[in-house]
Amino acid sequence: MTKKIFEWGKVQHLHLIGWAIFITLEIGLIGLSMGFFGKALNYALHYILNIILFYTNAHFVLKKSFTKPKPWTRIIILMIIQICLYIFFRSYLNYVLEGTHKGFNIPSIITNHKSFFQSLWRGLFFIVLSCFYYLFLRFKAERLKREHSERMEYLKDLKNKEMQNELHVAKYEYLRAQINPHLLFNTLSFLYDSVRKFNEDAGEAVLNLAELMRFSLETMESPEEFPKLEEELHQIDNLISLNKIRKDKEQYINLSFPEELKNFRFIPLVVITLLENMLKHGNLQKPNQPGLLDIKLSKNELSINTSNLINTRIHHSGFNKGMENIEKRLGLAYGDKFLLSYGKRDSNYFDVNLILKIYPAV
Repeated sequence: MTKKIFEWGKVQHLHLIGWAIFITLEIGLIGLSMGFFGKALNYALHYILNIILFYTNAHFVLKKSFTKPKPWTRIIILMIIQICLYIFFRSYLNYVLEGTHKGFNIPSIITNHKSFFQSLWRGLFFIVLSCFYYLFLRFKAERLKREHSERMEYLKDLKNKEMQNELHVAKYEYLRAQINPHLLFNTLSFLYDSVRKFNEDAGEAVLNLAELMRFSLETMESPEEFPKLEEELHQIDNLISLNKIRKDKEQYINLSFPEELKNFRFIPLVVITLLENMLKHGNLQKPNQPGLLDIKLSKNELSINTSNLINTRIHHSGFNKGMENIEKRLGLAYGDKFLLSYGKRDSNYFDVNLILKIYPAV
């Protein structure tokens, strides 16, 4: 409890200091001018009543009224009510503290003109102070709001400038990319013509690499229309053949996908990336335990599943990055309509499962 009071005091320290200075000055000046001071209890109870009026007017009457329609009518009515209540409670407080035997009632408050007008004056005084306090709060809130708006506008302008810079860089990279693929393909064509005369397998590898590179660089990915899977499935044979030549070993992979899948439009390079991960990180040299790439298409969903033995003799760096890239691209293309999971099975196999919900049905 003490800790909470201490924390409240830290938050409200300016209010406490302000009231302490005001009350001390007022009591001191009035007491010195009149030649005597009242009892501490009298001061405490009257100032508690004054402080209640001050904050009630600022945080309830004014603050709440300006959030409603016709605020001035509401303010005038509520101020009259709070002035009447203040006069009543202050008069009753004087009655109790004076300890007179006279009866206390509404007519006696009005007929005691001195006490009535003193109470009216004190009530109006603290209400006026409260109005200035409320205006200060409004000014402070408006200033913070304006500063926040200016800060958000500045951040917006900064973001727009960053986007403009990124756009300029992207345009430059695009123009540069128009040159690089032509240089690459021309070089690969030259190598193919030169190498196949001496080594037909090496020439075939260069040709497969050229087709894969052409597909990767020239396949357009548009949110309105993705390429047909037929184009990517055609590159699977090139990738497998290239990998066989590179490793000089037979690769055992079972491929399974229906004929109608070729016309299905799907974001490019997902299937090839999954196959590349199998070829790079999997053990595909066992004919009785081949890798599996299975693609199925139904009315409501497309499923792509891969499974392979884990090659424990190679470093698997870069695998997670490739899977994260696939997941990010799927999220951008399909939102929450897909489910991607991957991980070890029985400590020997690695499985990848991708399910894409199709709306409307194909």
